[in-house]
Amino acid sequence: MLEDQLLFRSIKGFTSQEEEQTVAAWRAAAPANERRYRELKLVLEAAGRSHRLVETKAPPVLDLLEEAARREQRRDRPWRRAAPAVRRTLAAAAVAAIAAGATWFARPSRAPAGLGVTELMTGPSEVATVGLSDGTVVRLAPSSQIRFNQTATGREVALTGRGFFVVAKQHGLPFRVRTTAGDLTVLGTRFDVEARDSALRTVVVEGRVAVTAPDGIETRVGAGQVSRVVEGHLRPTVRIPDLGSETKWVGRFLAFQNTPLRDVAREIERTYPVRVVLDRAIADRTVTTWLADRDIAEVVRIVCAVSLAHCTTERGVVTIAGS
Repeated sequence: MLEDQLLFRSIKGFTSQEEEQTVAAWRAAAPANERRYRELKLVLEAAGRSHRLVETKAPPVLDLLEEAARREQRRDRPWRRAAPAVRRTLAAAAVAAIAAGATWFARPSRAPAGLGVTELMTGPSEVATVGLSDGTVVRLAPSSQIRFNQTATGREVALTGRGFFVVAKQHGLPFRVRTTAGDLTVLGTRFDVEARDSALRTVVVEGRVAVTAPDGIETRVGAGQVSRVVEGHLRPTVRIPDLGSETKWVGRFLAFQNTPLRDVAREIERTYPVRVVLDRAIADRTVTTWLADRDIAEVVRIVCAVSLAHCTTERGVVTIAGS
């Protein structure tokens, strides 16, 4: 089974020639594969017709699914009577579309879809979430600014202030963050960066990040570590005992890129006052989505849809089991 991210990029025309050949061979291999491709295309087309720009949170996944169903009903297809497994698949597809950078993400009108430049600036008391055209999600702190540029050879963000990055993996397209105090090359997925004048602070939540100081010295920072650049020089990298306290400023924000459910469960517990009981049999299933400023009920519903799991919540305990 191909990853939904690759299929969505194929539908949007963002794949390389080699990737497109892989998708074409997969579609031709089995009728079920072709049906899956068409289901994802339907969801993405429904999203493109919504004409909504959202700066602080993604659109309701189930609303998007119902819109797709209504449009299909007008074509005399009984989508509302589809089996529960099919509806779970479409709900997962809708969430994957969000993560893939569909057209409803915050994008200034001057910025073209796909390749191009995206800018976002926050006010003194504003926190904003933006989905970039490559599928990367950024939670931007108050009094901060990013400028994103994607070319055929790479992706680059100029950052002033602070941002929490969840970087979409794209083979052959490196992701770099440029600041006045130093630069970062992303080797992983999730990290928190604060750049003020000549000071740079990087906290890695998942994966690895290469930090380069203005004097050219580089260090690699792993998950659970913090790196600092002060007055142009790298300070020793240290381990953080409590990642939650270091990234508390992001608030009720969850973002994942192929993150195992075991790690998703820990993130939910850090963000919301609940305990998560996870079936070990599905702990390796991965989740790719982002959720900003949502209540716990909606978070659980979407996470379970995208992971095709069965979830219940009772007295502050969330149970995630295989389905």
